[in-house]
Amino acid sequence: MALRDIFSGLPSKKGILGINARNLDLIYTHNPRRCFPNVDDKLKCKALLEKAGVPVPRTYHVVDGPRALKTWKDSIAGVSAFVLKPNTGFGGNGIMLVRQTDTGFSARGEEISAQDIEFHLMQILNGAFSLDNVADTAYLEEMLVNHPGLDPFMSDGVEGVGDIRLIYKLDRPVMGMVRLPTTESGGRANLHQGGIGVGIDLSTGVSVGGCHHGGAIDVHPESGRSLAGIPVPYFDKMLEYGARISDVVGLGYIGVDFVCDARYGPLVLEVNARPGLAIQIANKAGIRSRI
Repeated sequence: MALRDIFSGLPSKKGILGINARNLDLIYTHNPRRCFPNVDDKLKCKALLEKAGVPVPRTYHVVDGPRALKTWKDSIAGVSAFVLKPNTGFGGNGIMLVRQTDTGFSARGEEISAQDIEFHLMQILNGAFSLDNVADTAYLEEMLVNHPGLDPFMSDGVEGVGDIRLIYKLDRPVMGMVRLPTTESGGRANLHQGGIGVGIDLSTGVSVGGCHHGGAIDVHPESGRSLAGIPVPYFDKMLEYGARISDVVGLGYIGVDFVCDARYGPLVLEVNARPGLAIQIANKAGIRSRI
């Protein structure tokens, strides 16, 4: 899709940040290459954040080879639900939301077996979801639960949690959005898989409308509810945590993805060294003008 098409839903193109400007003026200038592994390696990033006192979801088990593959079931004994993730995956590829049932497991509403899960873990280990298909590590993570304050954003019956993406230049927030899973996205909040982005007014923490498939929208395409005027719970706390992360990971321009959990409050899901540009559509504003 051409850049002019991606931003066709905005009332004005003034102040829009394009891909080349993002790369040259922000990523290459403020993000040292040597520090990229601090966020591209998700387990390493989680360890750095935990050490700095920034809350992250619990990791049940790391599968880094055949021996660890044999013991994954022991790690989730007594756990009703968990998430399988590739350590260096991108765009939500390879993430599987799994629930334990009386007869085994289920994912995306379908019954699956332990062998299906092991096959998926093997795919991750073999690099099926990593950059350049390089051998990877898999991990099992606690499945989080949407805070009730996010319910007005969600479509009924959709599995998965929304997340809150905040873009920072150093310790200053530049732009934010709520990312919502849909039926199409299979419970994942990634926009390129059919998720919805909802812009946030940084001064109030209240939503301002959104985007879906690269176009601006005002109502949820599945629920029909308005996407504007909804307060994001714990927004001030997320801003506070996010302001510390640039120093922790050594990168000056980042996207920080939070989940607002019903039990724990805000947790950092991951940090991105190359945050995307569709957030501008969700906010009907340009990142360049903010910076």
